[in-house]
Amino acid sequence: MTRPPEPVPGCPACAELAVRRDDARVRRDGTEETDANVLLRRRLRAQHGAPVRRRIFRYVPYTIVQDATAEPEYAARCVSGDEADCGAGSGPRSDPAEVEEWQRRHTQETRHTRYRRDFADYAVMEPPR
Repeated sequence: MTRPPEPVPGCPACAELAVRRDDARVRRDGTEETDANVLLRRRLRAQHGAPVRRRIFRYVPYTIVQDATAEPEYAARCVSGDEADCGAGSGPRSDPAEVEEWQRRHTQETRHTRYRRDFADYAVMEPPR
């Protein structure tokens, strides 16, 4: 965060903006406090020759990739039922075919046909090369 601008000593307009900012801070009105700071900075540049400070922000195009060192997880939970979900679950598995086989067996045993499937993995942010 940057420091709030300081009014020029002896300048009534700068002092008025500083008082406005301080009153807003006491009232915890962040918007009014920011407005007073912006107006004071503009005045310092326009009327008192304060230097213009510029910031440069650079965009870094990271790429999101699946972490090859961690296995993804697959799971399913039965959400069939008249009054409430069945709630039976496959538990986390490393192969989606295992989850599908669990779903087939559960459907054979219960005649339930609706499942919520989940997939989880880890991602890594890679900077450009």
